[in-house]
Amino acid sequence: MKFSVLLSVYKNEKPEYLNRALVSIWDDQTLKPDQIVLVEDGQLTSELDKVIDEWQQRLSDIFTVVNLPENVGLGAALNEGLKYCKHDLVARMDTDDVSLPDRFEKQIAFMNNNPQIAVSSAFIEEVNSF
Repeated sequence: MKFSVLLSVYKNEKPEYLNRALVSIWDDQTLKPDQIVLVEDGQLTSELDKVIDEWQQRLSDIFTVVNLPENVGLGAALNEGLKYCKHDLVARMDTDDVSLPDRFEKQIAFMNNNPQIAVSSAFIEEVNSF
């Protein structure tokens, strides 16, 4: 089953957190997403722009960037980003989240085996730094 990952970033996010989140989505996963949608919620810092540009160059067609000229808040930004998701199944992450390497493999298998389920989640562990 194909799936998209949806994130939204705004100017106050730390570039190293965004990069680590993307590494955990792409480099570290046993099951890679078919699309990553990143919503730029308003103007960003040059450091965030640099991280995003590097990932766009690296993943090209897999990495979809949606630019919102003004900050609209997380909920509205994610709703806009959903319009760009190419697949019915969408995994959600914040740009300061780090997913375990088998997250998508387990969640996609669960969704495939339970077609009556519309939404699933998982436990989280809070950490203060990488």
